[in-house]
Amino acid sequence: MIPRAENLVPTARRRMPTTVRVAMWSARHRWLVFGLWFVATVGTFAVSQVAGGISTQGATGEGGFSRTEASEGFRVFREANAGSTTEQGEDVVFVVTGPPGAVVDPAFQAAVQDLVSRLQALTLDGKPVLEGLVPPFLAPPAAGLVSPDGTSVRFPARIPNDSAGPLQQIRDAVDAARRQHPGYELHVVNTSMITDDINDVVGSDLEHSLVITVPATFLILLIAFGAVAAAVVPLVLALTSLVAAFGLLGLYSQLVTPVSQYAGELIVLIGLAVAVDYSLFMVTRFRAERRRGAGTQRAIEIASGTAGRAVFFSGVAVMISIAALYVLPDELFHSMALGTIAVILVSVVGSLTFLPAVLAILGSRIDSGRLPWFGRDRPEESGFWSGLVRRVMSRPGVAAVLSAVLLIALASPVLGIRFGTTDVTAFPESIDGVVGIERLREHWPQGSTLTLDVIVTNAQDPAVQAAVERLRSEALTIPGLSGPVTVTPAGNGSVVDVSFVMAGTQNDPRNHEIVRQVRSIVVPALFAERAGTQVYVTGEAARTMDITKVYTDALPLVFAFVLGLSFLLLLVAFRSIVVPIKAIILNLLSTGAAYGVLVAVFQQGFMREILDVRPTDVIEAWVPIFIFAILFGLSMDYHVFILTRIKELVDRGTPTTEAVARGISVTSGTVTSAAAIMVVVFAVFATLRLVIIRELGLGLAVAVLVDATIIRSILLPASMRLLGEWNWYLPGFLGWLPHVTLEADEDDVETAPARA
Repeated sequence: MIPRAENLVPTARRRMPTTVRVAMWSARHRWLVFGLWFVATVGTFAVSQVAGGISTQGATGEGGFSRTEASEGFRVFREANAGSTTEQGEDVVFVVTGPPGAVVDPAFQAAVQDLVSRLQALTLDGKPVLEGLVPPFLAPPAAGLVSPDGTSVRFPARIPNDSAGPLQQIRDAVDAARRQHPGYELHVVNTSMITDDINDVVGSDLEHSLVITVPATFLILLIAFGAVAAAVVPLVLALTSLVAAFGLLGLYSQLVTPVSQYAGELIVLIGLAVAVDYSLFMVTRFRAERRRGAGTQRAIEIASGTAGRAVFFSGVAVMISIAALYVLPDELFHSMALGTIAVILVSVVGSLTFLPAVLAILGSRIDSGRLPWFGRDRPEESGFWSGLVRRVMSRPGVAAVLSAVLLIALASPVLGIRFGTTDVTAFPESIDGVVGIERLREHWPQGSTLTLDVIVTNAQDPAVQAAVERLRSEALTIPGLSGPVTVTPAGNGSVVDVSFVMAGTQNDPRNHEIVRQVRSIVVPALFAERAGTQVYVTGEAARTMDITKVYTDALPLVFAFVLGLSFLLLLVAFRSIVVPIKAIILNLLSTGAAYGVLVAVFQQGFMREILDVRPTDVIEAWVPIFIFAILFGLSMDYHVFILTRIKELVDRGTPTTEAVARGISVTSGTVTSAAAIMVVVFAVFATLRLVIIRELGLGLAVAVLVDATIIRSILLPASMRLLGEWNWYLPGFLGWLPHVTLEADEDDVETAPARA
């Protein structure tokens, strides 16, 4: 074949695409880039570990919702209480449960007294570890320390500031009492203990997920490539990207602000799938060009100018989509978005630098360790997906209607979705404090740990004090509120916290209605004429209601940002107004299906025994937002990869119908392997113990599975077949749009003479 004249022009006189220039520089300086990559990624992680690692201590996220009434009330009381022992200490509740009638059994009473004695004996620096500990059988009945059903007792205490550290002493005392009295349940409920246990679960789940996902990913890559070396390369990029992202997140948490305990899990959840996905495209194209006879340098240039540019576009799209989450006023949510963006950024950089360097080092050895039967060369337009696409396009109307009906049916449970915040009982029962809270709710149905708190300022005013007294009695007339009512003054005496007991959970609609009733009716009636007095209705139910409203109010903004971005990117990329509209509709269908499955499984309990799921009353308010942002970025990956091949064929004169069939067929192997890896990674996270991570994992697994099968192989070809040449329609007033090529044809990639 005679080379095209422009290919004879020296490279220096012609402008290469940026991805090609970066990749070729990396390939020429292969060993330098190879070494610097490990220095940068592992070094970042090592520095973060020296600095203290990823810090989640004190990460409440409360500041992000400072505009809500519940958060403002917490802040006012906390500031008025600054410096007092009440503000500096910690509450703890002990729960002892026995069989029916246990509270009148002398053996049960002796076990309770034994636990009380052990706790009273705990000291630190000569001072009691616990203060205010009252044996439940000595307290007045109005204190509510004995359960109405006669099976359990509870007794609160407080850990003062100067002895807040010895939580392990308390654990040891409770464990010793358990061993002494095995016939009864003994539990301790304390925020710090529960947080520590949750962090242990998170760390354990991270290790568990990597133990499963890394071998599973390697197996899929081995089947896809049919060679050990080709399968190892994407895993190396993925693992080093994870290490670097953990390092960046750790430095951020130490230098800026503590991060959410879920940020690390999200790095693994998204990073492993995305990094392998991107390198899969690059390695696949490199090997394909090598098989066609290109030398190593030429194959790297073609791969970086085609798959590499698509990876860059996809990575930018995903990061911008996730950046939409910054419209939410939550620092912890921002840290989760930051961790996700960090691992995607590192993966993209690695795909354009580290990967070309490794390919240059390996050359033909990329096929080392070949396996029989796997990874064999096959005609591009053969196989299951090719046959399915051609059958779909033979009857596009029927295929489009049936697949759309199926997706709408999957999405239908979303009509009953309820947003909220996952409370502590959604965590594993292996956490002692979680079981303790469940026993409190079970045996004290009138409520015990959930409170409605009314924070009142100007509390030294006699008129305000009189209004507080009326509040104590009038609020108790509201069904769902009960006593004992406590009035806790802040350290400076200017603010009081009037606390009522609430039944149920923080997500109960009835509790939210109580909050609204107290805010809109009770408080105005009692305090409207008290000039200079501020009243805030707070508590966990109020906080949950306020936070959920913040998320639901922000949802349209996130949707508008991501949908608008997707529309503009596809409009410019394909110079068609039909392509972006159709892509948005298809992506909304896959998103709706994911949401519907989430509601059916976690909220309605569908397949709860098979999936070992504890149904929750609500879906975590931020999970659907996060899934939406991530999914639209990831789906852009497949959509652009497929549509680019189709558009390339159309531009060469192939009729649209034939171009669609061929374009989807030739990309089917790569997309199927990439989707399989993502589904496996996400599905593994759907088996972990934290409900929030399980919701994310299942939602993303379903969305990617639907996107890579029903959307890609049925709805996309059917809709493009029905639209025909209208797929590429661009109104005349948009003719000024620039011509952007996302994936250059290999003949247009600049190169020096090929060499092995």
